[in-house]
Amino acid sequence: MRWKVRPEDFQVEEIVELPLRPGGPYVLYRVHKRERTTLEVQAELAARLGIPQRAVIFPALKDREAIAVQIAAVRGRGPDRIQGRGFEAVRIGEADRPLRPRDLRGNRFVVRLRELDELEIERLPAAVAALALQGFPNYFDDQRFGSWSPEAGFIGRPLLLGQAEEVLRIYLTVPMIGDSPEVRAFKAEARAWWGNWAAMQRRAPRPSNYRSVLTFLSDHPTDWRGAVRRIPARLRALWVDACRAWIWNRALRWVWVSLPHLEIEIRGERFPVPREPPQEMEAIVGLPHRRARYESPWSEAMAAALAEEGLSLSHFRKGALLEDAPPPTRRPVWCRPLALDLRDLQPDRREGVLVFELPPGSYGTMLLKSLAAWIRSV
Repeated sequence: MRWKVRPEDFQVEEIVELPLRPGGPYVLYRVHKRERTTLEVQAELAARLGIPQRAVIFPALKDREAIAVQIAAVRGRGPDRIQGRGFEAVRIGEADRPLRPRDLRGNRFVVRLRELDELEIERLPAAVAALALQGFPNYFDDQRFGSWSPEAGFIGRPLLLGQAEEVLRIYLTVPMIGDSPEVRAFKAEARAWWGNWAAMQRRAPRPSNYRSVLTFLSDHPTDWRGAVRRIPARLRALWVDACRAWIWNRALRWVWVSLPHLEIEIRGERFPVPREPPQEMEAIVGLPHRRARYESPWSEAMAAALAEEGLSLSHFRKGALLEDAPPPTRRPVWCRPLALDLRDLQPDRREGVLVFELPPGSYGTMLLKSLAAWIRSV
């Protein structure tokens, strides 16, 4: 069973409660994107409108491996339609405030499954019915971990530890799994030029933040902290959030690995999917934060997961490399689909279509991984 064979095989649309008010100071756009990340579209919209990137507000981020429909808010006026490579934004009204994450009510997915084998065709209807009733672990999935490197781990870790030179070494020379081919090629060259900031700057992708950082280093060759602060604060916050999400995932694994379970893979590691909804399924557990408090078994689980990364809760604070402390985010450990239907199962073509809705922040790919594990376990 495969999904995301083609971009149109995986479609997701935000379910948003729009704060519409005619004549309001914000313009709302419905954005259709294909093979572009939300951050890429945000940057291009800002450039076309002649405003800072932070003035284009998306309440959530989506990766490039799907067709996605999202809502964006822009302060001020704007045209009725904006088109760019891989996206189209259509004006849908005005609002009196920007969109916020709490405006999201969920996400609606339409996913085409391809290359189903005989066992999957036979068991898919029952597995879908069981998953709709039971739910699945609310792990963060691979899309969250593009800032991880097999060589250096999460770049968010040295950010939290205040290790500015290590942050720059990873950012400028170590391939992360979410890097584009162009960035990977630059980093491969940059390794040989470490310290020769002018030479690295000449080889950096155009346009890119790498050039800004390297220009600063050319003028201030050992001001590591100043150079790190030239990296956009939003990007640094995302790096820290990826590290927090991974620690949170590992805490769940620590609690559930002793239960009867199936297994799925996230970022190359195995994680348990309990065969029965766990006793703790109603729990809402905080991501690491300096003021976070946990009850058993989550206190022991979080301590173990933090220790694996050489971190403690006290590290998740405002510091020399972070203008703001990570927010006190809490997340349900278990997800029940708001809707889940199998449609258009075609055994002769070895295909089927899943239509489902998930709460905000839950991953459609996690539902699919859990479904595949259930089919193989029946």
